[in-house]
Amino acid sequence: MNLQLLLTGISLGAVYSFIAIGMVLIYRAVGIVNFAQGDFLMLGGFVYYTLIQMALFSAWISLLITTLVVGVSGIVFQFVCYWPLRNAQDKAIVVSTLGASIFMREGAKLIWGATPRATKPLVAGTAKIGTAVLQWQYLIIIAIAIVVIAGIYIMLEKTQLGSIMQATAQNQYAASLMGIPVGTAIAVTFFLSMLVTGLSGALLSPVYFVTNTMGGSSGVKAFAAIVIGGFGSIPGAIIGGVFIGLVEVFGGAYISTTYKDTIVFLVLVVSLLIRPKGIFGEKTAEKS
Repeated sequence: MNLQLLLTGISLGAVYSFIAIGMVLIYRAVGIVNFAQGDFLMLGGFVYYTLIQMALFSAWISLLITTLVVGVSGIVFQFVCYWPLRNAQDKAIVVSTLGASIFMREGAKLIWGATPRATKPLVAGTAKIGTAVLQWQYLIIIAIAIVVIAGIYIMLEKTQLGSIMQATAQNQYAASLMGIPVGTAIAVTFFLSMLVTGLSGALLSPVYFVTNTMGGSSGVKAFAAIVIGGFGSIPGAIIGGVFIGLVEVFGGAYISTTYKDTIVFLVLVVSLLIRPKGIFGEKTAEKS
């Protein structure tokens, strides 16, 4: 049972890590927290559902199309909610993301309704690992998470695109003087941020029902993950997300499923009291 809970917690934590990574990428690029991030997970779930159930695409093709569609929607989100307010106070941009969150949630309710939707997994059936029996979907989430996280690390640390994104995040004005197209770099950041979040929604949808409110709780837990891991730290987002997933699963199994969310936020409060800046500390960057 403990092995099964461990693998389930890691897979759920990987989903939170994806959302948290998306939040961190945007925070490092423009210095604000996107409170609509979880709703892009919801959008990914509904797009995946639509492609499989209504357009009759295969699960893997639907997964690929979903990630690209949600990634492109991130660019639209950037030009609608951030770019017109880029010279305004951070509070105005945060309010803009909150407004986008409400718009997306209610828009999804109008399009798909409030009834929970079930989708097909990438691979049906269960796998037996030792004495644990687990759905293949959980194992696929873990495998894809490893590949995606490794890819993000290589892109940020080993490629020219990653250097451009990090230079823009460090100082937009200096980056523009160096000839870096700041607007394009920020757009790419939003694209990647929403791409990994949409991917997480597609991966999570076969495990849980897809609803227009599913992004709210996931987004809040992802925010808790980056607080625990350290603002601005991608390794912190990963570790914080997995930690939140494990706390939720083990807390629900051994204490109470009713209060598992309460347990998560109790752990968050304790971590803030012990280490306010998170595991890796808060990384700040000079913004122009």
